[in-house]
Amino acid sequence: MEHQYAQALWRIVEKGKTPKDAVANLRRVLERHGRMRLLSKIGRAFARIAARESDKRAVVLSVAHAKDEAGAKRAAKEALRAMDSSALEAEVRLDSTLIGGWRLEGRERLVDASFKKYLLSLYNRATQ
Repeated sequence: MEHQYAQALWRIVEKGKTPKDAVANLRRVLERHGRMRLLSKIGRAFARIAARESDKRAVVLSVAHAKDEAGAKRAAKEALRAMDSSALEAEVRLDSTLIGGWRLEGRERLVDASFKKYLLSLYNRATQ
């Protein structure tokens, strides 16, 4: 039940109502129906929803080395445009599991231009 309340709260805030007003209205409704014990559970459910939604919208550019960042941004420009994002919005992370190249993840898409991907596919083809 708390998940439904949290989702309703999320939708109300997305539509433009201030979070303070939305929570105050929710609190009044819970008091009226005798369900104030749900408030902390609703808060946790709301935090999970917010984390999930922010992960959907986040764009992460993973590079093997810090010096590869500029080249990766140039190479990923077309993929970023397809995601309706810019290179400035992308969060750049160093990924020690990459040998070279880059990976762009976000908005339910993955563009993998890493050396690791090519080496793994070469290894898989050689061992089959």
